[in-house]
Amino acid sequence: MKIKLYGVRGSLPTPLSGSEYREKLEKILESAHREFKEKNGTFSVPDFLQSLSSELLRPVGGNTTCVYVESTNGQKLIIDCGSGMRELGNDLLKEGIAQGGTIKILVTHTHWDHIQGWPFFKPGYIPSVQVDFYSTISNLKERFDRQQNPENFPITLDEMMSKKTFTLLQRQKTVQIGDFKVTPFLLKHPGNCTGYHIEENGKSFLFCTDVEVREEDLSEFDQLRAKFGSPDMLIIDAQYSSEEADRKIGWGHTSGRLAVRCGEVLGVNKLVLTHHEPDHPDEEIIRMFNQEKQSTALSEIVLARESDIFNL
Repeated sequence: MKIKLYGVRGSLPTPLSGSEYREKLEKILESAHREFKEKNGTFSVPDFLQSLSSELLRPVGGNTTCVYVESTNGQKLIIDCGSGMRELGNDLLKEGIAQGGTIKILVTHTHWDHIQGWPFFKPGYIPSVQVDFYSTISNLKERFDRQQNPENFPITLDEMMSKKTFTLLQRQKTVQIGDFKVTPFLLKHPGNCTGYHIEENGKSFLFCTDVEVREEDLSEFDQLRAKFGSPDMLIIDAQYSSEEADRKIGWGHTSGRLAVRCGEVLGVNKLVLTHHEPDHPDEEIIRMFNQEKQSTALSEIVLARESDIFNL
């Protein structure tokens, strides 16, 4: 299966600021100037871009959580409807979804940063598109209705012409959703949040956005390992530094250090840190990531960036 990240920020969309863009531009130009001098005027733009650090080559991204999963047979599964869902919808249109097709959507919870992209998801307006929502929330449709109350948005949920269904899942009960075997489980977060274990063709990953993990909570990840074994990948909330996490107990998010510990407890092959703090510029996110990466023996740890693709 293919997994693509369309949104990796937490709490609210975070466009790249003018000052941060200027800082990146200055560093790129300084680097280009050095290379131009070193090569006596011989300069290749493609080669130069290839040599740039990931920090300068592409931003972390400012859209909130939305993940696209595609099975080997091309079936489409979306996790959460953050602001990154708008771009995902545009990509699906380019691939021909308007001719007819089915999209499955898993919802972790309905804090606004995880549903705000839905009204801007163009396939949701197309009568030939079937959209099937799945969650552990008994009144999910009502919550989406409220987001699109005419006081908040000019088009109601029912006026979006796609065909829609809402299916209630039970935590810890595995269900088959198309090509995917999906198991929901509880995450510690204000108002609760649902994590998902997703498996296809013997490959699996855990999606644990919006979770607060303290040292005493690591036993819950032991239990997940006992239930699922070691998944191939863990995508997990790593919004805070350790210092921030200690100041924000009860806010519902995890430090990078504890997120790494979760990956170690689960014994994953690949750990992906996401749901980045909106007050952290890219440079700070990367600094925190590099610091946490040094303290683990995990084989692969990845800083989530928009448009990242993983194949399992």
